[in-house]
Amino acid sequence: MKYYILLSVLFLSNIFSQTFSGTVIDSNGQPISSVIVKSLENDTWTSTNVDGSFIIDLQNNQVIRFSRIGFKDKKINITDNDTGIVTLINQNVSLNEVNIYGKSNLRYLKNKNLENSFGNFLNNGALAQLPSLEIRTYGGYAGISSVSFESGFPRHTKVLFNGVDLTDAQNGQVDLSAFPSFALNSFNYRLNSGTKYGSGSIDGTIDINTKNRPNRIFYSVGDYGFNQFGATYTMGSERSKRSITIGKTEYEGDYKYSDPITNIKTRRENNFLDQFFLAMNREFIVKDDFLVNINTLKTKNIRGAAGSTNFPSLLAKRTDEYELYSLSFMKFFIDSSIKIYINRSTSNQIFDDPNESYPILSEHDLDQSSYGFDYEKIINSMFDFEVSAKQKSENISSTDLNYQDLDSSSLSFLMNYINSNKDYKISPSIRYDKQSDNSKGTYNISFESIDQFIRNNQSYFDFGFDIGTSFQFPTMNDLFWPDGLYSAGNPNLKPEKSDYFSANLTNNSSIGKFTITSSIKNYENLILWLPDSSLKYQPVNVSSASRKTYSINYLKESPISRFQLSYNIYNSKDSDLKKDLLYVPNSSLNIFFSKDFKENKGRILSYIPIAPISLKGNYKYTGKRILQYESDFNEQVNGKGYGILGLSISKELKDVETSLVIDNILDKKFESTLGYPEPGLSVKLVVQYKI
Repeated sequence: MKYYILLSVLFLSNIFSQTFSGTVIDSNGQPISSVIVKSLENDTWTSTNVDGSFIIDLQNNQVIRFSRIGFKDKKINITDNDTGIVTLINQNVSLNEVNIYGKSNLRYLKNKNLENSFGNFLNNGALAQLPSLEIRTYGGYAGISSVSFESGFPRHTKVLFNGVDLTDAQNGQVDLSAFPSFALNSFNYRLNSGTKYGSGSIDGTIDINTKNRPNRIFYSVGDYGFNQFGATYTMGSERSKRSITIGKTEYEGDYKYSDPITNIKTRRENNFLDQFFLAMNREFIVKDDFLVNINTLKTKNIRGAAGSTNFPSLLAKRTDEYELYSLSFMKFFIDSSIKIYINRSTSNQIFDDPNESYPILSEHDLDQSSYGFDYEKIINSMFDFEVSAKQKSENISSTDLNYQDLDSSSLSFLMNYINSNKDYKISPSIRYDKQSDNSKGTYNISFESIDQFIRNNQSYFDFGFDIGTSFQFPTMNDLFWPDGLYSAGNPNLKPEKSDYFSANLTNNSSIGKFTITSSIKNYENLILWLPDSSLKYQPVNVSSASRKTYSINYLKESPISRFQLSYNIYNSKDSDLKKDLLYVPNSSLNIFFSKDFKENKGRILSYIPIAPISLKGNYKYTGKRILQYESDFNEQVNGKGYGILGLSISKELKDVETSLVIDNILDKKFESTLGYPEPGLSVKLVVQYKI
């Protein structure tokens, strides 16, 4: 009940403002975290994320100040900065000039930001816009969903929430459907992040961000009984601030699909969802050189577990409750900073199927706690480094696994060398992780060079490469699953390992931005559950596999429009089976476009007024892939390619924005996961009010 009271209070707020967003970097193009971004006319303020990004609500023509110990303060008028890029100069470093990295762009940043209002509406949020990301779902908005970079394994893409790891210790993955679409509007991502984030980040990392969000309340209604409402709001004083994101989603979810065997239209039932989401971030400026940050996340999802079309579950229900608490302290010095943090999360998962012939009741309680520190040091204008250490404890009490626990620790070192005269950067890093009897050392060497072969400032090239190793520890399911009639765990498993090489070349010109990327990854000791001679399934380390990815990306944007096209070619191989890896398509295509149409006071046919509107669309094509290998019991199943188009048309009048959103506008019938058909075309109406 208290959640709805809080939501009602937010609905009564009516403070009009506009949002200003951007990124703060130093003179070498490195992101600066925990910079205080404050209006000089009132108590409105925020701080930058780990990737240097920020969003702040302001009135027109306000002046804001950027400050952090170790850097010279900077003041700007928001009307004079149309790039959103703010450069701060180090106080203790002697620089001849602010070089090109600080003045022009963010091309040096390893973490990339993605934020677009389209993400408020699509079923998968802004994730659908990420060209190299593949999304697998298990039927409709309520179905469990997972993501992977470059069509890799979902457990090899780590998901964070405001910098805190969300990985489920039991299965090593994160169910993204636990986050409503409005919470997936803003995030940053990073590829080849093994030495930064450790186990599970073989292919990359996604960090969902709800800390800096524009104030608004919203309501959405749509097909299949979809109803969603909520708010984001920030309140505070000169030295403290609280940001809240809260919402409720209800979804009936039943839909018709064509049975793949009989080709008869059948109704897919038990797809309902009742979802609650609350995220709160609190910041305190204790002193100018000392900050405290508290993050809280609470989610509750009650859903029907429809099962596959071969094994439908008309009575099954799944309940997931998750709570996360994070506390961090930041202390700044003239040339360094230290962050000390403590994180704790709990999860209760219940699966209940009262089917009379085969009833199932399974409950899992997971508890995860960690603490550690990050120390950053600027040596001079060319060198800086970061040292991080972390200790983590995980335990589970389960009807399947009984009580099990795992302890792990890690230590990492990252150094940056920046040559401002020749415009290149070298970043070597190493990491050591230990979990019970398993340990792993990894490394990464990154080279980046920008603004080469400049021609009249109209055309220039960026290029770089990454080479290194990454890994994934076995999960609790892999290690401790009880020895039964049909399955058993394997306590002797080794960590999965990946060696990778990735290279990219970018040309920036008046035509647009073209990027060509190529990556090669070789896997060893991949963990797969396979049947033995008695048909008992057990996880084993298979010998090896490989995946090659070739990508072409084009971007053209202006203040009122954006067009991005990405085409990816995948070549994967299981070295044992001599076949393509499961669910890796032969190719994929992603097209995103947006256009803001200015107001025209003319009329069409003398009576239809032309009003300012915003048009956004996203098309995602996934090519052919293997959904199931052949065996003694089944034939090989190949999945056909499919393309999904989403479209939104928005009209903004003062502080109210109304949007018509169409998911799967082509009404394409498809399965991203074998046996779990997706619904067809769906329409939503969204109303947002800026507060």
